[in-house]
Amino acid sequence: MDLRSHESPASIGTIVDDFLTAVAGAVRALTVDSVEFAPSGSGVFNPVTTGIEGNTYGTGAGDDSETAWFYGWVGRTSGGRRARIFLYGAGNQGHDYRFGRGESTSLDAATDVLVAAGTKLRAIDDLSPTWKNYINAGTSRHWIKRLRP
Repeated sequence: MDLRSHESPASIGTIVDDFLTAVAGAVRALTVDSVEFAPSGSGVFNPVTTGIEGNTYGTGAGDDSETAWFYGWVGRTSGGRRARIFLYGAGNQGHDYRFGRGESTSLDAATDVLVAAGTKLRAIDDLSPTWKNYINAGTSRHWIKRLRP
């Protein structure tokens, strides 16, 4: 997951930990292997310690077809730029590939974490996004191709 922010790595680590803890009931097991950080205005990423490295969230391994399943949060800034967060390893895709408010307590809680982050998260125009009240679900075409023998 790529996030834009002016916050410290530790602050963003807390937001990501809260987000992944909230969504844990809706995803297959995932472990944060490493975190990289680039200071504002730089494109050079270096490994940092945020406190979430090695943490595991979610349960179950899932099968190969589920590896490509994702949840997608969408926001938009007042400048009109879209912000998106994709999380792979979704536990299910719902009945219509979209989860509205109230359909999944875990996904609702994860959305609440993004909303609560407020100005700590930014889009490409350096404005804070307003997050939509639904979560898209789907299958990544890239990962389908990678999974095929």
